This record gives sequence, structure tokens and C-alpha cells, in this order.
Amino acid sequence: RRRHRMASQTPRIHSSKLSEQLAQSLEQLILDGVYAVGERLPSERQMAEDYGVSRPSVRGALSTLAARNLIETRHGGGHYVSERLHSDFLSLWQSLLSRHDYMEFDVLEFRRAFEGMMSGLAAERATETDLERIRSCLEQMDVAAQTHNLEQQSEADVGFHQAIAEASHNVLFSHLSNSLLTMLHRHTQKNLANMFSAGGDKQKLRTQHQAIYDAIAARDAARATAQAQAHIAYVESTLRQARAHSARESRAQALEHKDRVKKLRSGK
Repeated sequence: RRRHRMASQTPRIHSSKLSEQLAQSLEQLILDGVYAVGERLPSERQMAEDYGVSRPSVRGALSTLAARNLIETRHGGGHYVSERLHSDFLSLWQSLLSRHDYMEFDVLEFRRAFEGMMSGLAAERATETDLERIRSCLEQMDVAAQTHNLEQQSEADVGFHQAIAEASHNVLFSHLSNSLLTMLHRHTQKNLANMFSAGGDKQKLRTQHQAIYDAIAARDAARATAQAQAHIAYVESTLRQARAHSARESRAQALEHKDRVKKLRSGK
């Protein structure tokens, strides 16, 4: 799901300020999503070999990134891309969503416009590698559907939209998309699973995803934008229907419980 990494493609660093240069290079890789949030970085020895620098220079670069809150060292060793890149955003909004269900649709409304912009940019900027990654997510969804694995379908769906965000080649879109998708995935996972489990809805979702990909691959920005917005509008509509059905079911159960209590009290 990430850009391909090869040691042979790693830029060699030639400077008197090796640790600063390396820190800058690693920071760019983190911003580009090559090293994702929570991912472990290569070992100090591996980075020293890849970049052609000494291990003290690598340690200096890692210390710089740690001071910038971009990486953290975990128990047992190893350096990881800091969760703080997303956690501050997620902790606040996830907490609000858990208390105010209606906000979910504010987020989806924002996401409809957001996904449209990203898909339009992806149609203009996607490389062949980007298209291959998006296509791979479609294939993963198909495999998960065939095995009726709803969790994998949901994860592949998230991967599909994140691959499009990264194909927009805009760092802010990529990171904000990751946060939004993570937040919505956690909050709506049950409803999304129900949506995937319904045969008609499942086929509609697959057709919509394919239409977005086809528009991006055709370099048709206007069509990609429209298809992405229509897809999110459909998801929003489906979730609204699920919420309404759940509310009606809860009311019906409450009335049934009330009737049972009345009968017990009356001795009937």
C-alpha cells in the first residue's frame, strides 16, 4: 500500500552536516507517507549503509526527528513514526463523535467535497505506480467479497481511498485523509459491515469504486470528482437509513418492554 522502497534508490548524502541532511531526507519520506504513522524505521545500521553515512550521523538525525515529535523510540528498541502526527486530531474528534452521532454526517459532508478534490487531482497527477496501487485495493476488495470477509473488505475500502489521496501528491490531503478514514472506519465499522453484507449494496459499492478508478485512469478530473462525490453521497444516504432503522427498532423494543412490564404488574 506504500510507495516501493529500494536501498539502491536511496540518495547518498555528501555534506559536512550529515545528520541534518539525513534528518531532512527522512522527514520528507515521513511526510510523503513512505514511512507511515506507527511504522518502524530501518535499523541504524541499515540506514547508515543505505545513505553512506556513519552510525553517529544516523543517531544525530534520529535525535533531531525525535525533538520534532516525528519519531519515537519504543520499549524493546527501534524507532517508529510518531502516532502524534494523527493522534491529536483523532483523539479530539473521535471523542466528539462518540458523544454526538449527528457529527458523523458533518464529517461525511466534508469528506464528500474532500474526496472529490482528491480524486480530481489524482486524475491529473497519478503515476502508473499510483494507478497500480489503487487497482490492487480494488482486487483486495474482490477477494474479500468472495470469501465473505467483511473486515478485510472494509480495510480494503479504506486502502482504496487512501491510495487515491496519495495519488493526489498533496501532503496535506494525504495525512488529513488518513486521519478522516481512520476516524470514520472506527465509528461506522458496524454499519459499513452491514452495508457490505447486503448483496445489492455490495455490488453498488464495487461499481462506484470501479467508476472512480476508471475516471482517474482516463485522466478525466471532472468525472473523477463527480464519481467520488456521488459515492460518498451514497455512503452517507445508506448510513442515514441504517441510523433511522436502528432508532425505529430501539423505539419498538422500548414499547414492547413497556407492555411486558404493564402485563406483569397487572397480573395478566
